[in-house]
Amino acid sequence: MRFGFGILLGICVGFAAAAQTDLNPDQAREAAARLLVAGHAQTASELTLVLIERDPSDVQSLIVHAHALRTMKRYKAAQETARQAWQVAQKDADKYGAARVMAQSLSADGHKTRAQFWLRRAAHVAPTDVARTQVAQDYQFVRKINPWSVNFSFGITPSDNVNNAPRDNTLVLGGLIFTDPTAVPISGFETQVDTKLRYNFSENQNRRNFVALTWTEAHVTFTDDDVPAGLDASNFAYRRVETQIGRDFIAGPGKPRQTASVSFGRLWSGGSTLADEVRLSWRQVYARTANRSFAWTGELGYSDRKDSDIRSGFTGALHGQWLRPLENGNRIGWNASVARTDTDSAALTHTSLSLGANYAFGEPMWGAKAQIAINNQIRRYDDPLYGPDARSDVKTAISGSLLFVDFDTYGFAPKLTVEASKTTSNVNRFETQNLGLNIGFQSLF
Repeated sequence: MRFGFGILLGICVGFAAAAQTDLNPDQAREAAARLLVAGHAQTASELTLVLIERDPSDVQSLIVHAHALRTMKRYKAAQETARQAWQVAQKDADKYGAARVMAQSLSADGHKTRAQFWLRRAAHVAPTDVARTQVAQDYQFVRKINPWSVNFSFGITPSDNVNNAPRDNTLVLGGLIFTDPTAVPISGFETQVDTKLRYNFSENQNRRNFVALTWTEAHVTFTDDDVPAGLDASNFAYRRVETQIGRDFIAGPGKPRQTASVSFGRLWSGGSTLADEVRLSWRQVYARTANRSFAWTGELGYSDRKDSDIRSGFTGALHGQWLRPLENGNRIGWNASVARTDTDSAALTHTSLSLGANYAFGEPMWGAKAQIAINNQIRRYDDPLYGPDARSDVKTAISGSLLFVDFDTYGFAPKLTVEASKTTSNVNRFETQNLGLNIGFQSLF
């Protein structure tokens, strides 16, 4: 079937001529696309509009028309057309094109967060790896210029000791033996949700201010049939809400990226308010050659405990992290920290030292990105409480994770982490052993 279109074709730089030509639909779409690339968005939109009036389900014409409208800064119309294209599209390639032009129109119209949502839709239906990579690059660009950001994580962790009970539930004090019948390991799983909302403002080339809200929630479910009387899973529920205000800045070329912030938070445990906290933080990140980096963070905080006044007190910590790429895309990292908690309670006042390392494999393992890690922590308490000697703990944790990048949905991939940990102590009440499997999702871009 053939029909006529009167169109103005730009055929070379600085030269244009009016022409009346007969085109079939495929030729007309190709001509409209060429016109759009050549900078003649108005003519391209007129040509595709005729095609759309002829066939409202002509998805390719709808996509080109949306691009033309976006180029002419008619963003609302471009979004309506892109949505129509998405609704009538049957093939992934067409859905990909509709989602990308929708994201571009939304971003240009100032709706950066909605643009990111549509880019995740585009990633979900991307027909090729090259197309998926392009979406990831677009997403990173939009996220960089978007003043709003949302980070969300969700995980389920089955464990043979979900209540973190000691291996021995007896405690010897003054020659007397006390037994806690509820302090026994119970199988179950923990569900964790972590959400952070952040807004950047007063930005320029060297600094930006921000405010953030973080919500962390964890709930425990028992799967054991024989649970000691008086022990309820709700006792292990945990919630933390924190507001933060700070500034990211850099002093100049070659200088470290820095972040200074102050945070105010409230903690709940077992449904009751546990503490109010205030925390000051300073962080510096040094970018080295060959993608090497070093970062350190210093923190000072005060916790106002609601369960007991003597548990209120100050905490201070210094953390360091080193990252270094290796051959074949492998990456190795080290971390270290020293922390101090100072209160009027002998049960809480202590000094801790942590050392750890992690190794990420560049080549896929069982079709997934693999990483292993080991961490060690030593805690030394100041005053004796459970015997003649002050408490001393050593905890070792080993973990391995697999990120299944080939099974992503909207840019989120499933991640499995297995962790085994063991705590030894000179007070048997605090010796624990755990084996858990975390099932969660991680963003790929």
